[in-house]
Amino acid sequence: MTGKTYWLTDTEGTFALVESAEDRDRFVRVHGWTEAGEPSPSDFVWVRNEDSTLGAARLTWEAAQLDAWAGRGWAAGAPPEPVNAATAHWEAAQVHYEAPAKSSPAKPSASSGEKPASSGEKKE
Repeated sequence: MTGKTYWLTDTEGTFALVESAEDRDRFVRVHGWTEAGEPSPSDFVWVRNEDSTLGAARLTWEAAQLDAWAGRGWAAGAPPEPVNAATAHWEAAQVHYEAPAKSSPAKPSASSGEKPASSGEKKE
């Protein structure tokens, strides 16, 4: 069962459809979107595919309803999550950082021709 949906618009006039009051409140209060009515055919709308790996796209509402898009699993949806440019570089560095592996000192191999150091004692 699908809950109530809300049309929102950003400061540039692009529409998005969110499916919960929580999402609506987050985009309105945190990201500056406003509640809106249904878009006109020439308005731009964020669309998402049922295959979530494809991400979001921005189309006119008229184009989004054509079989070329809607028939292939695209429907009005939420916009991509905003990126905080002030911290994006730090977050990216944290995700991709791997601590260097601890390495042990190299032991000379028998084929290198070097003899291991001795303690100075001789056996007789």
